[in-house]
Amino acid sequence: MENFLNLLVELKILTPPEQTKNAIDEFSLSSQEITPQPPDIRGASADRYVPLTHESQQNQSAPLSQEGKPDYCVPLSQESQQNQSAPQDKGGWGVCAPLDKGGWGDHSEDKIAALQTLQELLIGDELAQLQNLTNTIQQNLTKLEHQIYEPEELINLLLPWVTELLKLKVAESKQDEVAEAIAPTMGKAIKKQIEIEEDTVVDALYPIIGSTIAKYMAETIQSINQKIEETLSPEGIKRKIRAKVQGVSEAELILQEALPFTVQAIFLIHKASGLVISDIQRSDTERLESEMVAGMLTAIRSFVNDCITPGHTSELDAIDYGTSKIILEVAGYCYLAIVVQGKPSKTFIGKMRQTLGKIVKDYGESIEKFDGDPETIPSQVHTLLNNLQHNPQQKQHKNRPSPLLLLSLTALSIILIPWGIWQYRSGVIHAMENKTSLALASAPELAVYRLTVTGDYGTLKLTGRVPNQLLRLKAEQIARNTAPKWLIDNQILSVEVPADPILATAEVKRVTQVLNQIDGTAISAEYKDSQVFILGSVSKITDAKTVTQAFAQIPGVKSVTSAVRVQPLRIEVRFYFQGDSATLLPKDLGYKLGQIKLFLNQHPMKRLRIIGYSYFTKSAIAAQKLALDRSKAVQQALINQGIDPSRLQVIGKTTLPPGIDSSQPTWLRRCVVLEPI
Repeated sequence: MENFLNLLVELKILTPPEQTKNAIDEFSLSSQEITPQPPDIRGASADRYVPLTHESQQNQSAPLSQEGKPDYCVPLSQESQQNQSAPQDKGGWGVCAPLDKGGWGDHSEDKIAALQTLQELLIGDELAQLQNLTNTIQQNLTKLEHQIYEPEELINLLLPWVTELLKLKVAESKQDEVAEAIAPTMGKAIKKQIEIEEDTVVDALYPIIGSTIAKYMAETIQSINQKIEETLSPEGIKRKIRAKVQGVSEAELILQEALPFTVQAIFLIHKASGLVISDIQRSDTERLESEMVAGMLTAIRSFVNDCITPGHTSELDAIDYGTSKIILEVAGYCYLAIVVQGKPSKTFIGKMRQTLGKIVKDYGESIEKFDGDPETIPSQVHTLLNNLQHNPQQKQHKNRPSPLLLLSLTALSIILIPWGIWQYRSGVIHAMENKTSLALASAPELAVYRLTVTGDYGTLKLTGRVPNQLLRLKAEQIARNTAPKWLIDNQILSVEVPADPILATAEVKRVTQVLNQIDGTAISAEYKDSQVFILGSVSKITDAKTVTQAFAQIPGVKSVTSAVRVQPLRIEVRFYFQGDSATLLPKDLGYKLGQIKLFLNQHPMKRLRIIGYSYFTKSAIAAQKLALDRSKAVQQALINQGIDPSRLQVIGKTTLPPGIDSSQPTWLRRCVVLEPI
């Protein structure tokens, strides 16, 4: 490298550093006297001149030569103008040499030629290659600009790569970005495709839409069939009544039940800002964009309130779309938006309003200050809204029997229920008939006659024949006593049948014997010419009537003549005592006690009242005691005879005995009298 630099110095192309420094010093000494005028280079570019040395670049004025002329760089050739810097070595060598002392024009052509020779030696080949590369790049840029700005050329350029670009875009981009990119043109493309080839689109969509519609229709028809099967059920009857009350057809109610009401999403939205306070959605369906829904609803509400109903306080309450509906309920600083499918019931509307009212009442302050932070909203708000999502109308019905089975059961019920009622009534009637027949047969006076009892529900009909009216009435009375709650239809005929005198006489004797067995009754009867004559006595008036009726009921007896006297039972036996004594006399212990014992044995239902008498005019107390002792002495004597003590009653009296007065002897006053009771 040093040899090469020395060669340049010898050719006077470069100036050594020592000469350059001396020239600078000389220029400094003479700069005050000489002010050289540089050549006019205003028309030339400043980039075409380079300072000779590194030190000269730091001075604000150009150095002068020994003759007082400044040293300026020799202008480079056209190829060198493209380089903005000249190479320098470590010693401060410049690319250009100072001008000649003789002036600007001395040896300029030789130096220029030498400089060009040097330039060709150093970078000649590189400049040519660079120029060729520049021309090639310029041509390619011009062609590329033509292809970009010309539509036909651009289409031809991108056409082979469209498929690859789309595949690359799909692979690198997210699914949502691809959908957003092609979504604006999909609707028009599908519409155009339908206009061009409608049958092809139908064939392509038939497997999807056809199966979907078939499944939906199958479920709907199945639900409708189930509702029809429930026609005879309580639910079906209630549906018929509800259809009449509401003034709609039963088919419409069945269709409403076939398309059940469901809650899809619930949004609680701040009324002023449109921010979502609470978002409740079903987990088994696709979630809705809550912020988008809230913004849409807020915009619609504002549009309706400001443009459609300006100046009114009404609110938008519902938005219908297809089979779905958005129910809106406004209160306080928020409003409730519920996305539902089907027709909501009044119960659900009431529950929705009640829930919103509770939220506004209890948590209105938190809702008013809501700024988008869900942490400021109490969890109870979400719980209340979540309860709305569980619809009580959604019930699971159990499998019910088919209408044919219900119809069969109804027919059997129509047959069996009346038959059962008839059987029950027949059983009751038959039981009452048997009971009444047994009662009539148990009456001695009616047992010999054939009487028939026929029952209808609530009525007993008596049929048969008896010889007289008394027996007819007797049969009716027995039937009434047997069935007091039933009506008695007495159709028994009273037939006068000539009686056999022998049989009548025998019957009179039999009845007489039977009646004499009654306590205190002693009678005799005679039958003659259909008449009965009765003589004797009875102890009671009722016994006299019984005797007369018994003989009147005998067949062949037309009249009864009674001479029966009513005479109470009396014991004509008295026990007498010595004065001031209560001891029985020995003669009374045999016959009299035997008579009393016989009476009691003949009348086992009777009892005796033993009355002792003691009549004193001086001491009533002593007389009372003595009378009681006398009755007790008779009582004890009867007990000794085997008489039950419970049938004996003792009494003591100080009066005169019955039938005795004070004029009679005194021993008649000291006695014991017996009275049957």
